[in-house]
Amino acid sequence: MQKIKHIFCATDLSKASRSLISWGVEFCLKFDASFLVFHSIAPPRGSVSRQIEFERGGEKEEKIKEAREKIIKIMAQFDIKWDLVVAYGDPVLEAVKVAEKTKPDIIIAASHGLSRFQQFFIGSVVGRMAQLFSQPLLVIPPGSTILDKSRPKLQFDNITVACSLLTSDSELKNYALIFSEKFNSKVCLVHVMESPVNEEIVEITSAPYDETQRCLEEKLSLKLKNLMPGKIVILRGIPGEELALHAKSYETNLIIAGVDDRSGMIITTTTAALLHNLPCAVLTVPVKSSE
Repeated sequence: MQKIKHIFCATDLSKASRSLISWGVEFCLKFDASFLVFHSIAPPRGSVSRQIEFERGGEKEEKIKEAREKIIKIMAQFDIKWDLVVAYGDPVLEAVKVAEKTKPDIIIAASHGLSRFQQFFIGSVVGRMAQLFSQPLLVIPPGSTILDKSRPKLQFDNITVACSLLTSDSELKNYALIFSEKFNSKVCLVHVMESPVNEEIVEITSAPYDETQRCLEEKLSLKLKNLMPGKIVILRGIPGEELALHAKSYETNLIIAGVDDRSGMIITTTTAALLHNLPCAVLTVPVKSSE
């Protein structure tokens, strides 16, 4: 089984950064893992001359120094071993470079909850991360990084696995087992049917519609039961939307979903929708693409 021994925390040093790092430390202690805090200074927007002035005039070095000092100050309250990398350049691309060198087992980041309008024009940082990282990415929704003093330890009581009924589900299963073992979580395996009949699962017959649907759902449920122990739920509709609604009704703390393991490939519609809405924490796992 895959183990989590090296955790990479990508922070933008916004207001939520202290909470995200605290969350990351708790996560690190839970898995007895090493901890790396990453931050990148983004080049200034505007003309080329402005960027040259920024880089050569001392502002770049000053910003890097300030970032290092801020992170060191935050980490001073924690009694753990940790490393720090402060880079310069596009935050996502620089994070990918460092991740390729350090090879973390999991990367954690927080979402700022941009609206669909904002995402259309400036893009989603976590969406780009999920596309480019070759490691699992744990995205924490806005407001969820604050640790309740009455409950200082992290807990994922309910985990939902977004199953596609492909062989790649076994990779999602591995992480579901890791998290459920550490957090004593309940696991729910969910598959959403977009079409009324899947010819690969059940043959189309002249039987009544409801009977055909029951037959299909029974076969789907059996496939999921063979994957791993857990509650089985078959839904109908648009996967991203139905999974988000199910997460709220099931009080899900974590959804595990797959992304194409080929770097730079477009995220599947389902995972993209989950990252846009973030009904709870979402773990995106690179999975083998089906040709």
